[in-house]
Amino acid sequence: MKKRLVVLLAGLLTVLSMGFGLAQFSDVPAGHWAKEAVESLAAKGIIVGFPDGTYRGNETLTRYQAALIIYRLLQQIEEELKAKGESPTMEAMSSEDLEALKNAVQELAAELAALGVRVSALEDSAATKEDIARLEALIEELKAQPASEPGMDAAALQDLADRVEAASIAADTALAQAQQLAEQLDALAQDVEGVKGDLSALGTQVEANAQAIQALNELAVLLNQDVLALQDRVTALEKMVSGGAELPDLEQFASKEDVAAVQEFAAALRSDLVGLSEKVSKLESQVAELSKVRYSISGSLTATAGLRYFTQGSTAFDWDRLFPGSVFSTGQTDTASYAASRVGLAEGAGNLFRGDATLTLGVKNNAPAASGVAVAEASATFGVRVYDTSLVSTPTVRLDGVAIKGQVDGQPFSVTYSRVASKFKFNDYLLANDAEGGVAHYRQGVVATFSGTNLPFSPEVTLVGGVAGIPAGSPQDVAPAINGNYFGIRTVVKPLQGASLGLNYALNVGIRSAIGADASLELGPAKLSGLWVSSKTLLAGEPFTAYFDSNRSSWAYYGQAEVNLGPVSLSANYRAVDTEYADGQASMSENEDADYYAERIAAAPYGYDTRGFGVEAKASVGPVGVEAYLDSARGYNDAASSATNDIAFGAAARVSLFRGFSLTGYFNRACENATSPTAFTCTGGTQKDFLNPGSSYFLNDATQRYSSSVGARLEHKADAEDALIKGLSVVAQYTRFTVNSHNDVQLAAFFAQPLALGPVKAQPGFRFHYFDDGTGGGNLDYNALKAGVRLSTDPLALPFKPSLSADAAYRSTRFGGGARAGEVYGRAGLTLNELFAPGLSFTVAGAIYGAWNVARGSGGPNYLITVGDGENAFSYDRDRLFANPGSVGAPTASFGTNSGSIEGLYGELKYYDLSVAGGYFRLRQGQANSPFGGTVDTVAKAFRVSYTVKF
Repeated sequence: MKKRLVVLLAGLLTVLSMGFGLAQFSDVPAGHWAKEAVESLAAKGIIVGFPDGTYRGNETLTRYQAALIIYRLLQQIEEELKAKGESPTMEAMSSEDLEALKNAVQELAAELAALGVRVSALEDSAATKEDIARLEALIEELKAQPASEPGMDAAALQDLADRVEAASIAADTALAQAQQLAEQLDALAQDVEGVKGDLSALGTQVEANAQAIQALNELAVLLNQDVLALQDRVTALEKMVSGGAELPDLEQFASKEDVAAVQEFAAALRSDLVGLSEKVSKLESQVAELSKVRYSISGSLTATAGLRYFTQGSTAFDWDRLFPGSVFSTGQTDTASYAASRVGLAEGAGNLFRGDATLTLGVKNNAPAASGVAVAEASATFGVRVYDTSLVSTPTVRLDGVAIKGQVDGQPFSVTYSRVASKFKFNDYLLANDAEGGVAHYRQGVVATFSGTNLPFSPEVTLVGGVAGIPAGSPQDVAPAINGNYFGIRTVVKPLQGASLGLNYALNVGIRSAIGADASLELGPAKLSGLWVSSKTLLAGEPFTAYFDSNRSSWAYYGQAEVNLGPVSLSANYRAVDTEYADGQASMSENEDADYYAERIAAAPYGYDTRGFGVEAKASVGPVGVEAYLDSARGYNDAASSATNDIAFGAAARVSLFRGFSLTGYFNRACENATSPTAFTCTGGTQKDFLNPGSSYFLNDATQRYSSSVGARLEHKADAEDALIKGLSVVAQYTRFTVNSHNDVQLAAFFAQPLALGPVKAQPGFRFHYFDDGTGGGNLDYNALKAGVRLSTDPLALPFKPSLSADAAYRSTRFGGGARAGEVYGRAGLTLNELFAPGLSFTVAGAIYGAWNVARGSGGPNYLITVGDGENAFSYDRDRLFANPGSVGAPTASFGTNSGSIEGLYGELKYYDLSVAGGYFRLRQGQANSPFGGTVDTVAKAFRVSYTVKF
């Protein structure tokens, strides 16, 4: 736009410069190609120049200066038409020149309109009009006097008249803009609430005002330059007087008065500009104040319709293992009798019609107050079941969550609310409820924290409260760790540098209560920690002192010490945990509800019903590292002299070889039922191949601790900096269990991250496991071979941008008696990522899982085939593909008599958040020694349409 304006003005000025007398500018050199045109325009009055007599042709032309030139030209044409009825200036223009003038007027319409407003405003100002008129009249009178009078300079007077005219126009411009902007700001100041309601509009207005102020400043600069020029003229005249020259009456010359008038006008203009700047600054402060607080709204609306149903049979089976993460997926990998599990088709069959809406409201204060209670940010999430499978006249709006953060005199605090899974943990053995594998038990409550960083001992306070229960429709846990109303308070103080002390109280109303303390202390390289928890069932009239009687309450306590001396580290512990802490009961901790979750999912350092001690030492020198351990434990209520002491000790040495490889050798010894906790020679006890430090012994322990064994392990670390092959994990391990001469060999190699093979990403892996029980045969002796691969591609540069995926896994186990068992799994899929339009995709996939001669498990006939509870198809530290106990537990497989398969097809069309999906699933009872070829037991189908709108 600016370039176009320059071209228009250049064309007009070229025409207008023809045929007029010349005026001189000091910075337009002789011979310059534009000298004649510039001086002609100056003579005509279209351009004036600067007060110092320069033209400054190399400076950028502003829109205001361009508007002033066009304004003067239009005034000249208008005066010619009024005086003569015709305009020589217009007659000198061609049709192209007139079109250029028209375009220039349109381009500068806003600025020209503003100049018109300024003229009107000047006419309404009697004082300003008279001042300028008097100045112009006096100059004309001065020019009319004979040129021979001493001191008279016609050129100077003409130049002075030009400057006065420029000052007049500039004053008009500044005055009109100041008045207009002042009116706008007054209107804005009267409606601050309106400004608050539309920060964006206010920001735009402030920006526009800032631009106007810049324009006024430019005009003020020009005006000041004119004033300085007039002062120079007056000074020159005064010098002439002081030199004895005779001059006309200075009153008639009117220089001082007129300059003073212009100076007074300029001062008034500066005052207006200062006032205007103050108003704009005030508005900017209001904008900044309002911008401190930001509001946000987000949410979603989901509508779903569909059915899943049987067309043959009614046996529940697991379809998640076929198509994990599909729209029909229903939960985690776990047994079907648990709420956190995958839901078998029979359990979840039925109507899929439902609608849900969520809304999250948020506010954030970017500059909270430094004193008092100040909320920095807060949010609340609401949810509602819009419709369901049955009519509800008034849908219930629920509050799903609230989160508040802030400061109290600069000290942080937080408050959170959860409708389903309030998470908190006081210590390892009290109210540990922050690491569940799923929403098995609802905890509906509030967690509040405060950190008193400015208070003595810097206390950190945590308050929890709410109600816990089992959601409707979920399988019942006969002994939930926390049920009904609960309350807890925890305070941690720091009396010394590196020291902390925590005090705790917890209550499960009507069931039990507990108190506890935990502490830690760091002294240079040493770190000490410990805790004590006393929990008891609620009995009427029982005194507080019952907490301190281990016969009337259940205790859990431990002490731990660690010393790190560079290459050498030492650690020791003593612990005692009552039997009541089984299943998380005494600690009121769902983290430890192992009976419900079928596997341990928390990290309590010691099991229940135990009393004992342990010592461990580690040292490293260059590539060599050594470690040793000793552990002694017995039942919590057993005397030290009772023959129930289990003792284990061992040592291992590790040598880093090259390129990520290491070699570890180890020796272990285990004793059961020794007569003393320190009977390291197993006095009165029995040496054992395996001890059970938890619920079972794991053959895939890296150095086979808690056993009587000797062995070696060669390993290649996938994430080693100098790994031979980045991402490749390799393990080769041999263990000889010395009591019954068991031999265990495990080999595994797999890629932890996908390996790029051209356009294909591959994750291959295999495992071989050989074990014999030393008896020379039977199903306890076996070898297992497992292999798998996961393949995928990114979208290919082909029509519809297709991508491919394929997974395959196989496990075969041969038992010592000659029997075989195994599993096979396969899945293949194609996705068209851009089907006719961006965002439109289509996926189709098929999958099959089969097993033969597997153990039934505890879930009914063909349990491991139909549902199962472990997903280890691509985990190479376990033998089986799908079987209990999932992510932890023994890796070995068991022989059984169950065979069968599940298979299915799945398709989904997606357009952004619109999903249309369908599936066909089938359960087949296998023949003897084969997963396939048997009769079809159950057939199921599913169809689902869902759309989500997010905002």
